[in-house]
Amino acid sequence: MMRQIPNLGVLNIADSFYEAAQALNKFSDSRMSVPTIVNATFALEIFLKSLNIKFSCEEPTEIMPGLTAFGRVREVPLETGHMPSKLFCALDANIKNGLENCFAQEQYRNKPKTLIEALQAYDGDFQNWRYIFEGKAKSFDIQLLLELLRFLSATIHGLSSKWA
Repeated sequence: MMRQIPNLGVLNIADSFYEAAQALNKFSDSRMSVPTIVNATFALEIFLKSLNIKFSCEEPTEIMPGLTAFGRVREVPLETGHMPSKLFCALDANIKNGLENCFAQEQYRNKPKTLIEALQAYDGDFQNWRYIFEGKAKSFDIQLLLELLRFLSATIHGLSSKWA
């Protein structure tokens, strides 16, 4: 079944969290570092979830003899959770390859070789930073994550018509 990829509503939400992270990152107050990272890591997940959709049709139901109600069509995620690498691996092969090919052409400081490698670096970070008081958050370069988000936003917006 045809899928509209990306889901523009989900993509707009991802952009909102990305923009919030950028705005928070401009504050010099160190208390803003946790909200910056939480918004940025959540944006990362949501960008991937905007591509992580399939349509499912519920089974038809016989309402009364001779009258059948056909099932609703609804969107369901291919993968759920807070592991960007798993969300990426669940994507359609054409989408994954398109993103990896675009990522290979990116130029920025300390960029990982592959997109999957870049995403693996942030597996679990949304949860760990959201619950920073549990002591599981690891330090990382917020600028590197913001560069990855810039890439994802621009690439998904730029290629969406090819994937629809």
